[in-house]
Amino acid sequence: MLAWASRSEPRRHAAVLALLLCMSPAGAAGPVFLPDIAPSSEFPDPGRATRREGVFLPPETPRLLTPGMTKRQVYALLGVPHFREGLIGERQWDYILDFYTGSGTEYRVCRLQLRWDRKMRLEKLAWSDSECRDMVYRPAPVREVAVDPKPMVAASRELALTLYFDFDKAEVREEGRRDLTAFIEANRRQRLSVTGFTDSVGQEAYNDRLSLMRADAVAGILVAMGVPLPDLQVSGAGERSPARRPEHVPDDPLNRRVVVRVMPGG
Repeated sequence: MLAWASRSEPRRHAAVLALLLCMSPAGAAGPVFLPDIAPSSEFPDPGRATRREGVFLPPETPRLLTPGMTKRQVYALLGVPHFREGLIGERQWDYILDFYTGSGTEYRVCRLQLRWDRKMRLEKLAWSDSECRDMVYRPAPVREVAVDPKPMVAASRELALTLYFDFDKAEVREEGRRDLTAFIEANRRQRLSVTGFTDSVGQEAYNDRLSLMRADAVAGILVAMGVPLPDLQVSGAGERSPARRPEHVPDDPLNRRVVVRVMPGG
């Protein structure tokens, strides 16, 4: 069911929008996990909500939710739950989230439910319907590529750029921006994959989220440089697939990176 928003522009999450440079999940690869769809009977009565009108969010914000996060981390992203569900001891949080559809001021009202384990870590996410979930976790568009029937004489050289990050940070360094500029100038009109990685310090769920934040930061710069969103596939690999094995150096700076690759057939 679609509703109509007020003419006034929602500003609460303007900082998030600016950070992500309006990055859309339409150009992103599939997430590390996919939340469930819960029946309407599992959601509380909207009439009992403390914020019945919901809250406007860019879809990129709930996309950062990852199992294993703490309540304070979730609170920093989504704010207080909308059904008087407490910070301490409560095992379920419920939200009413509003997402613009891209058609004028039209928006969709969605319901999100979070479940916590005994250690009060995020255990399960569930959306009210598949359309709401797809607005956040929309898969990358599938493109048909013509296949040359002639056998390949030699494999083409992989074109890739690696950007490195400071510990526990997702900001792109100034030299990284310069490298991106040169890389894009040499590879105009190419489809690109943008994959984020972390070192092995910290919990795996946190590293998954951090790697995706790094990839989103790089993708945002690429969009600002004129790369079309459909030509980007963005994903986070966390601490998996390290550039250098972390047995002796868990915080190896070579593993804190984002790799931008020209995709085959681009």
